Amino acid sequence: MKGLKLQAWDILRWSERYFKTDMVYLAKGGFWITFGQAATSIISLFLTIFFANFLPKETYGIYRYLLSIAAILNIFSLTGMNQAVAQAVATGNEGALRVSVKYQLKWGLIMLFAFWVLGAYYFLNGNLIFAAVFFIMGVSSPLVTAFNTYGAYLQGKREFGLNNIFSVISVSIYAVSMVIAIMLSGELIWLIIAYSLATLVANWIFYYTTIRIFKPPLAPADSVLKYGREMTAIGFIGPIASQIDSIILSHFWGPAQLAVYTLAMAIPNRAISFIKNLLDIVFPKLATKKTGEINQIFYIRISQGVVIGIIFALAYVIIAPYIFKYLLPKYLDSVFYSQLLAISFVFAMPNRYINLLFIAQKLSRLMFINNLVQSIIRILLYIILGVWGGILGLVVAQLLNSLLSLIINIIVWQLKKPA
Repeated sequence: MKGLKLQAWDILRWSERYFKTDMVYLAKGGFWITFGQAATSIISLFLTIFFANFLPKETYGIYRYLLSIAAILNIFSLTGMNQAVAQAVATGNEGALRVSVKYQLKWGLIMLFAFWVLGAYYFLNGNLIFAAVFFIMGVSSPLVTAFNTYGAYLQGKREFGLNNIFSVISVSIYAVSMVIAIMLSGELIWLIIAYSLATLVANWIFYYTTIRIFKPPLAPADSVLKYGREMTAIGFIGPIASQIDSIILSHFWGPAQLAVYTLAMAIPNRAISFIKNLLDIVFPKLATKKTGEINQIFYIRISQGVVIGIIFALAYVIIAPYIFKYLLPKYLDSVFYSQLLAISFVFAMPNRYINLLFIAQKLSRLMFINNLVQSIIRILLYIILGVWGGILGLVVAQLLNSLLSLIINIIVWQLKKPA
């Protein structure tokens, strides 16, 4: 075994002349991220299959619609704090975790108020189910948003193994809770209760465990809070841009069409998440590099990301019909849309890489311009093409947005002078 490890080490070191990166570090972190992503993807796929086969399309569509509205209300939370904490911890400021969580819990009162105002609106209009949903999520969502910062802390410390183990267990808790809720009732309110409790309990347990293991200090971290507020302001329109497609589809085309669209996106979204998360390994190192060093290999990284995306896309286009035929037979009308969405794999890694560069280098001004322009383009594409073409229009909008995002990302990055 020792001989095999030495041979593997030699091969990885030899390959660095071609990949221009620390391949030993990448292999170690890559194993845990691959494990975590594979495990969570399998669990998520199982749950998606369960949803598809045991819930009516309308119920599943309404469930996704409510989660989309809840996600939009994240504009009242500090959505950029996780990025700030990961950057701070990567550069040695471990006190960022507890300070940021305490600050987020205070800020969460605004989010709670927003949820309860919406709940009161539905209550006064006689929709007691929707009212109860937003009253429940008004309590759980701010707490989940604060406690899940443990993941950013572990990422910054390069504790990829522990972070992915926690992620797998967290997704498992959620999946088991949803299966129980569906089997016992299947009613919308019980699905929301199960979702809220599962996510809250899992995130609190792993936050508390992280504190017990690493004992990060409760030290002043004003610079972290400032950067977290900046990142939140930069991405303030992000929650709207990320959920506007579901809102449009449900409003103009109905919850059943939203269910079809959601199932079409289910596996592509997991694949994109996997592709993007592979790059989390390099984030701590990006935080310590100068932009001049990064520019030397910038287009090499972009090219490598495109090639990896093409491989993933071709593989998925081939296997997608079989996945839907045998696992999701009620949603065969999702196959074509799902295959089209695979084209976005090509742009996933390059876009994620450039976004990580902006965060790691703390380029707040450029990030603000970049995110604002991209979010406006995305919202306009979704509104125009979604209202016009339904699911197909939204799929085309997503592909156009991915391509335009890459072009804009490259242009904006070039505005930064080497340091």
